[in-house]
Amino acid sequence: MGPMPLRNLRSPARPPILVTGVPRSGTTWLARQLALAPGTALAGREPMNPRGSQYGLGGTLHAWTRLNQPSRHQQAVLRTAYLGLNPMVYSRYGVRQWAAPVPGVRVIVKDPFALLSIETLHHQTGAQAVVVVRHPGAILASYRRMGWSPDLEELDPIAQARLGADRALSPSGDAATDMGAFWAALHDIAIADIDATGALVVFHEDIATGGVEAARLLYERLGLRMTQRSELGWAPVKAEAADAARLHNFDRDSSTVARGWRAATDEHELAALEHTAGSTLEHLRARAIDLGPGA
Repeated sequence: MGPMPLRNLRSPARPPILVTGVPRSGTTWLARQLALAPGTALAGREPMNPRGSQYGLGGTLHAWTRLNQPSRHQQAVLRTAYLGLNPMVYSRYGVRQWAAPVPGVRVIVKDPFALLSIETLHHQTGAQAVVVVRHPGAILASYRRMGWSPDLEELDPIAQARLGADRALSPSGDAATDMGAFWAALHDIAIADIDATGALVVFHEDIATGGVEAARLLYERLGLRMTQRSELGWAPVKAEAADAARLHNFDRDSSTVARGWRAATDEHELAALEHTAGSTLEHLRARAIDLGPGA
């Protein structure tokens, strides 16, 4: 018999919050913004990240993975991570990690690599998932800035198993086509989990440009409390240029970040992205929560 699911250990009214989405979707930014709410703590490190010296569920993951039947060790790692009891998932991007193990504190976990495993993670931990959706053009621009490429070959066996052989993924030589295929496959795999678990779908541009009122609506959906300190954290800041050497640029104005990708993509790229990812974008928009007229 496996370990007891976390939802039996932590109050159902205050389950952990998982913030996930395609890498470079703004998951770190949104998780830190949610951690402005009182009674929360953000660990900061991504439990399922298999890259380099990252945690990779205690060294058990080495590539993109859809977690279906976690081992006993993986279950234990998930338990400690989502209860805030595992210092190995603390990082400099966290907020008040010291409070994470305290009873009554709501743990926030941000992890893009959890996008393919929302249903399993919900079952194991009781986590309420928030899926941050950023336009594939924005992801393309951000990957280009970082010098990254879509992980098509890694994702291919998962895409074929979940979506069918006609969704085989291989590099085409066109950056926009490859990004569109990668972005669409990740979200198409996640959509069934979103529907099965009641995960909240939030478009990055909606929340980044919607101001305090949009944030308040998201807080309410998550059962978080907006305070004066929280409101100050959502106030616009002076726009700064992105530093290409930095993984995250938190000091840039969120509205500028949300819209700036358009200047970094051309008509050919937008057409390729629309061809490969347009229908998926529509499906996600239909599931997105309403963040009000300002969003």
